[in-house]
Amino acid sequence: MRPSQDPATTDEVRETILNVAETRFLRFGFHKTTMAEIAEDAGMSAANLYRYFENKKDIVEECASRIIDRRLERLRKVAHNPNTTASEKLIKYALELVDDAHAVVTEDSMIGELVDTITKERPALLHTKNAIHYTLISEILHAGVECSEFDVSDIEETARHIHAAYTLFDVPIFVGTYDRSEFDRRAVGIATLIVNGLRAKNT
Repeated sequence: MRPSQDPATTDEVRETILNVAETRFLRFGFHKTTMAEIAEDAGMSAANLYRYFENKKDIVEECASRIIDRRLERLRKVAHNPNTTASEKLIKYALELVDDAHAVVTEDSMIGELVDTITKERPALLHTKNAIHYTLISEILHAGVECSEFDVSDIEETARHIHAAYTLFDVPIFVGTYDRSEFDRRAVGIATLIVNGLRAKNT
């Protein structure tokens, strides 16, 4: 049963819950965080918390959705920047993923556990968000084809391949594999290889 109160107030309370839950999940992880602790951080009783969310999995799904949406908004700005070429956008897209991954992964961050939890418990969320990646990359490719910068026969399928190649930079758990400078070099190197493969023959 959801609370029967003003929708604006309900949204504000849910936002407060998600803010404190995200902080706790990132610090202590999904498994060591309890509904009672989230409720206490939000300044309410556990019983009241259940009026807004049925269980902890629903909360972590919405927290993950918000984190991914913030990332996608930054990537959307990259894809829609009118002052850069399609090639520059693809390289910047990879570097933006690196920036974002390093922003959320600190020495004591539990982001890896959150990624694992969402992958296992709510994979549909990842499929939905990946579809947005495909769309943004497709828009970049389309712009490149339109100005004869790229020669791409199947834009949608190519966008999926590019996203797969960028997975190393899209998943925070890989951040510890290399130091930041090496991660940047890898991002630029992979993006450059892709760009070179996409270039129209007359460029």
